[in-house]
Amino acid sequence: MVAVPAIKSRRGPTKGDQREQALVDAARAVFRDKAISQVTIDELAGAAGITRSGFYFYFESKQALLAAVVDQGIAEANLEIAEWLDSDGLDRGALRRGLAAGLDRWKIDGRWLSEAFIAPDPGPDVAQVRDRLVDQGCTMFSKRIERDARAGLTVGGPPDLLARMAVHLRSAMFADVYANPGAFDEDAMLDTLTDAILRLVYGVSPGDATP
Repeated sequence: MVAVPAIKSRRGPTKGDQREQALVDAARAVFRDKAISQVTIDELAGAAGITRSGFYFYFESKQALLAAVVDQGIAEANLEIAEWLDSDGLDRGALRRGLAAGLDRWKIDGRWLSEAFIAPDPGPDVAQVRDRLVDQGCTMFSKRIERDARAGLTVGGPPDLLARMAVHLRSAMFADVYANPGAFDEDAMLDTLTDAILRLVYGVSPGDATP
């Protein structure tokens, strides 16, 4: 019997998929201008062009929508730095390019990113999703560091702890740039942040002896 090759589905995004994404996009836009705790379901639904009941068809709560927004932001952050995550050793150029892309995103979405990851008391909607999402955001960093640790390239700290320190350093610096526009020379800041992360993880930067 001749095997019949499987036919791949050509289904594109459904209207439901598009409306769900429209809610995520609308939430990002609304959260750029207003504290998350002050945004209502009606505002989010209206910004997406749907009814309040339509909102609940896709998300059970504002917290669920916020989780989707932050999940998408983390996915974008991982994509921005994917070149470095996929390489080995210091690879300063790849790391700096990834950080530069992340900074560009923070300059647009810095309000809600700061509230989600930096604010000490973000409110119940954010607090309930923060820990899980921070852990998720550190996973790719940790796997990369573990790989280099097995090759004897990193300093002696636990890879998951080094990853968390690097991710928090990145977020804290980007939040500072967002909160104080024009206060830093961005090229100098990106160079310094790149080398600070490399020194944290590897104990050296490209100007020193290669590990």
